[in-house]
Amino acid sequence: MPTSLTKSLLLLSIFLIPLGLARAEDKPTVVILRFGPLTTFDTTEGAILDVLESYGFISADENAFLHTRQNLEGENINIFWGSANFDLPTANLMMRQALDREPDVLVTLTTSVTQLAISNTIDMDDPPAVLFTSVYNPYEAGIVESTCIKPEHVTGSVSIGPYEDILAIMVAEQPGIKTIGTIFNSGESAGVAGAKIIQDIGEELGLTVLSTAVTSLPEVNLAALALLDSGIDAFVMPIDLRTGAAGLPIIVNHANEYNVPVYHPILFAVYYGATMSAGFYHYYAQGENVGVMLAAYLNGDIDIAATGINEQGGSAIGVNVESAKRQGIDVSQALIDQADVVVSGDNPRISERVKAELTTRGVVAPLTQRQAMDKLFLAKLACTPEMIAAQRAALNAEEGAASGA
Repeated sequence: MPTSLTKSLLLLSIFLIPLGLARAEDKPTVVILRFGPLTTFDTTEGAILDVLESYGFISADENAFLHTRQNLEGENINIFWGSANFDLPTANLMMRQALDREPDVLVTLTTSVTQLAISNTIDMDDPPAVLFTSVYNPYEAGIVESTCIKPEHVTGSVSIGPYEDILAIMVAEQPGIKTIGTIFNSGESAGVAGAKIIQDIGEELGLTVLSTAVTSLPEVNLAALALLDSGIDAFVMPIDLRTGAAGLPIIVNHANEYNVPVYHPILFAVYYGATMSAGFYHYYAQGENVGVMLAAYLNGDIDIAATGINEQGGSAIGVNVESAKRQGIDVSQALIDQADVVVSGDNPRISERVKAELTTRGVVAPLTQRQAMDKLFLAKLACTPEMIAAQRAALNAEEGAASGA
């Protein structure tokens, strides 16, 4: 027969087990999703984790464990990972698996994954927050309308694509260029938007711009040859991960045969043969920005609906001296001296400012050192009714002007 003490312990265990389960269920669940294996994504994800450590959501040991992209059911938070290698069917499966975990937050890297996250959550009664980063042209892609006009459960940090910079470099280095070609994936909104920007800027510069849409990687080969046979003087590529990144070596190989340079708005495209690049490089900083938003949301300090989109600019220059030689192109010494990334021989040169943004894991700042600055950052993102009204009026005016044109 159970003693009175045994009965008491049994009763206590009955009450304690649900309480323990409740604590486990109260832990927030975050799923971090990416599209492709780019090492710059490792940097951005690492910065997010560093901020979570600063705010006490993960320990130093958990941070180190998570840097291997292994799932964590931690003491204070659950963090899961998902990845799709430039493949939309895999990305759709990744998204379904992520939502099956009933997450509190989806952190999405790239335009394609962010679009999937929004389309899969927009009609939910209680959707998870969607915080995006590593996204270019979110307005043209239809992810958001403006910094404050967006789905109520969505915010994030935009990387400003420096198309003006790369075209300015092209014109300065090769003023005789008259016709440029670009290739984009018709199913990738970032590529479509980028090609349109290249078209607009090119025409403003008095250039003829030939754009070719493709739907798959095998089509890149034929598209590149067709543009080269039409007599283009240079390729200017959009930010298009599905074909622009994966297809760059194909384009470069043909460009070398025709002595035609390749200009690219992703800085490290010069590692893959692009002749010159001018691209966003704040990979760690953009991860920190989203990490701050994530920590504030988990702590209940911000309302996602009233938190605007952060816009992160800044570009660095890349030059591939070896590609230029193969194409018979002279790159000015002034540009080489100015460049942050120079590929020449076996020892690429990288500037200190770019190196600082490529660290996979930075120094985790104590919360007392970063909290005041983080609060200022978040305060600047607050969307007031007046800001929303002004942005709506501006959008209506643009639509009116477009319809009347």
